[in-house]
Amino acid sequence: MSRASKRIVGNISVLTALVALVAVLVFAATSPTFLKNDAKLTAEANAGTPIVQAMATPTPTPSKTPVPNKIVDPAQAWADDMMNLLLNGNSKSTFDDFNKDLPHHYIESWGSESEGVLYITVSGDDWKSAELDNLGNTVMFTAGNETPGLLEVNVSSDSDVTGHADRDNLQDF
Repeated sequence: MSRASKRIVGNISVLTALVALVAVLVFAATSPTFLKNDAKLTAEANAGTPIVQAMATPTPTPSKTPVPNKIVDPAQAWADDMMNLLLNGNSKSTFDDFNKDLPHHYIESWGSESEGVLYITVSGDDWKSAELDNLGNTVMFTAGNETPGLLEVNVSSDSDVTGHADRDNLQDF
């Protein structure tokens, strides 16, 4: 085949492809259903298919001012652990779960100056020393059994009534 013949055949092939492409585009533009999604069919096909979105990855931005470190008071962290042992040892999730007749229900704060001695404050002023002793003994029995480092529990109320428990009381249980 001559070079001129090859060129003619190539040109006819390209022209045929272009005519076919234009015909499809004209047909698609004039036909209301050709190459169109059926909304009902698409909804049925996608029913139950979870839509998963890509997680945004945060990009760190440099800070010109240093971020201060959170300072944790080890004595307070220890006191928090003792109170969690009290709750867990009595199958409670909050102090509100305790009976309202007990000072346990009214615990409002706690702390420690150093590991070993726990201070608890209860709200209300109708408490007797024996009731606050009972709270201290409960803490010694539950948290003290788990933590031999708990040596003493001091309980006080709004009216300065106090209670106390220590390792010597623990032997009474």
